[in-house]
Amino acid sequence: MNFAEQTIQDAIEDGNKFVVLEPREVFAPSVMYFEQTHKRLVYNLDILLACLSKAYGWDAIESLEWFDYNVFPLTHMEKGPLFYDEYEEKCLTIED
Repeated sequence: MNFAEQTIQDAIEDGNKFVVLEPREVFAPSVMYFEQTHKRLVYNLDILLACLSKAYGWDAIESLEWFDYNVFPLTHMEKGPLFYDEYEEKCLTIED
């Protein structure tokens, strides 16, 4: 079992319900951790974009555009995923 699957499984076994990005084989390398305060899965944004580019043969702009339209809105859902931005050094959409 890889890190992402173990992290997801552990969180489920602890009784949590949350959104997991699919297909898991594409997004798994970008899983960072399960955020305990908000009970949400955290993905590394830069790695996620690289995974999209690799899986679908997109350039960086295409991956970012697809992410912005199809994936980022999920962070506003109840228990939706969070996206960690290394440059901002924070999870997007969580206010300090």
